[in-house]
Amino acid sequence: MQRILFVFFILISLVVKAQWDDDTTRYTKGWNLGINAGVYFASKNQAGYYDGRPSNENNIDYVFSNTYWYQDIKNKLMDEVSRDNFWIAEYPMDMHYNPSLYAGFSARYNFSADFSINVHFNFGKLKLIDAFNIEVDPPLPGSVHSYIPCSITGEESRSNIDFSMLFAFPDKNHSPLKPFAELGFNLNSVNVKSSQIQIYDLVFNLRNVYGDVGYIPNTGTTEYTVKQGGVGFGLFSAAGVRYEMSRDFSIELCCQLYYSTIHLTGYTGFGLHYAPMLRLVLSPSMINLN
Repeated sequence: MQRILFVFFILISLVVKAQWDDDTTRYTKGWNLGINAGVYFASKNQAGYYDGRPSNENNIDYVFSNTYWYQDIKNKLMDEVSRDNFWIAEYPMDMHYNPSLYAGFSARYNFSADFSINVHFNFGKLKLIDAFNIEVDPPLPGSVHSYIPCSITGEESRSNIDFSMLFAFPDKNHSPLKPFAELGFNLNSVNVKSSQIQIYDLVFNLRNVYGDVGYIPNTGTTEYTVKQGGVGFGLFSAAGVRYEMSRDFSIELCCQLYYSTIHLTGYTGFGLHYAPMLRLVLSPSMINLN
């Protein structure tokens, strides 16, 4: 981590020096407002939180250890394959986040035409799906082992707040296309929305919403609100190109890169996340009234 921070601050120093050496900078102080839309690709490092293994906060054993749910599964397997002896044979092998729509807005203060301070607020709803296998005994006719594939899914909301410095790099021909780079810090918040398994048409919640009492059918058992997730942090960077359509309006195409922790119990390590993004920017001359 110390090496990463060292490289990070060296990059900042080099970019700042390049800006100071550029005598083509035009000062246009003021606020910008950006509207962001893109696709978020989350690191696979945290996806294991949803794979249902016994060591996880939400696990398949929670369902199988409930007498009533276990009996429901036995009855369903008897209806479908005429077997009622079963166990978990394989957990998910490729649990990963699907690409997610990612949108939000940005506030930017321009100190010059080519240097600004930014705050980005972006939000995405992430989903995961994979499968685990139940083995039934005795095996079905013609099989040495008989497996029943079952789906396992997860869903979470993820918000990112990014604080960054933006450096643009104009050319001497005054082209409307201007490359830029951003460096900064990230704060993120994760809220687990669902963690479920499905066995044929039976759907079970892996999150313990019944507390110590557990699920008991036909008793009006109270379901509690379960909050899972939390706040993480890390480094933020971006690179892209700005197309200045006029002094009042520009379009930015960039790729945001995060190296950050995600607060999911048991999976709080750093991961690499990225998001290609399109940003519409209203310039200071449009927003400022003076």
